[in-house]
Amino acid sequence: MSVTPHAPVTPGSGSSRPVQAVVPGWRFLAGWTAAWLAVGVVFAVGVSFGAGAEFGPVLRLSVLFAEVVGYSAFISARLVFPLLAGLPGALRLVLDALIVVSGTIFGSGLVIRIDPLYVLARPRAALLLVAFNAVLAAAVAVALGTYDRMRRQIEASYRVLRERDALERELSVAREVQRELLPRAAPPVAALELAGVCRPAIAVGGDYYDYLQDRDGRLGLAIADVSGKGVSAALLMASLQASVRSRFPTAETPGELAADLNEALFGSSSAARYATAFLATFDRETRRLTYTNAGHLPAILVRGQETARCDEGGMPIGLFEGATYTTGARTLAPGDLLALFTDGITEAPAPDGEEFGAERLAELLRAHRGRPLAAIIEIVLGAVLQWSGPVDAHDDVTLVLARVR
Repeated sequence: MSVTPHAPVTPGSGSSRPVQAVVPGWRFLAGWTAAWLAVGVVFAVGVSFGAGAEFGPVLRLSVLFAEVVGYSAFISARLVFPLLAGLPGALRLVLDALIVVSGTIFGSGLVIRIDPLYVLARPRAALLLVAFNAVLAAAVAVALGTYDRMRRQIEASYRVLRERDALERELSVAREVQRELLPRAAPPVAALELAGVCRPAIAVGGDYYDYLQDRDGRLGLAIADVSGKGVSAALLMASLQASVRSRFPTAETPGELAADLNEALFGSSSAARYATAFLATFDRETRRLTYTNAGHLPAILVRGQETARCDEGGMPIGLFEGATYTTGARTLAPGDLLALFTDGITEAPAPDGEEFGAERLAELLRAHRGRPLAAIIEIVLGAVLQWSGPVDAHDDVTLVLARVR
């Protein structure tokens, strides 16, 4: 038996369900007809002995009744019952039974017209045939309808699992690709220690950080947070990373780099797609840091027990055509600690809704500024996790640390 969809109804908030039309093959029709032929013969034997009726006429009527019952049950279960699938269970069961019984009685009336004289002569035998077949039709139709509902549910569950497995495989591939885009290790820099981490809230995310170097040995730092989450954000992040790496060698200042990225992103994505970014370059000879903050959280500079914010820059990248960005500068000293981070840290909510905040982050950085950078990162991430409690991360978490030697 082959099944083809017919007039599918999209599931929504109401009670609509997909309706299927069954197109049976010839083998199924032959088998179904033979099965009910056998049922008719069995009933004929029982009725003829029970009612003392002649076997020939009873056999003819019984076989015809059985075929009517069989196809009435089949049509009701496969075509009519799915139309009632959205009704409450008790009401649906009553309507299912009434439909089958009414179909059987109507079909029985047609059969009786074939041999009305015999029916009038043997009303008891005819009533027994009608009653037996009506009960059998209802039982078979309900059983067949229940089987079909269970089969559709199993098929739907299997499709969901198959789609989920496919999505998991795609996310796994995307996660591996995104992991390859992030730096595997910090480059060795004589005047600077570097460490960074990015932990997506789901399989893939929109946070990005990078270490950049050009042919002249100029060192660049980049951190960004693109709008959205999931695969779409990861794709935008990959595009942004490629743009940063291709434009960094030719941009004279971080502000110029941000302006170039803004034009590239504005021209290649919708208005709803944008990114915040903090871009910086470090001169290892003079220990001078130049930066621009494109709508991102200002980097925190820790010097002893004092902290400063690097907030010069402009608007997020990709929102407006022709945006310009100012470039800030600071001369760093040995021991200074620079922290670049995304809002997955500062906006991490406590169970009562209070955010972790930039000030708590600054306090942790001041308290542990002399420890190894990897240890400081673990301390910060542990504090954020403890602050949020036993809930899933609400956003991607990225932290980059740079300390002057």
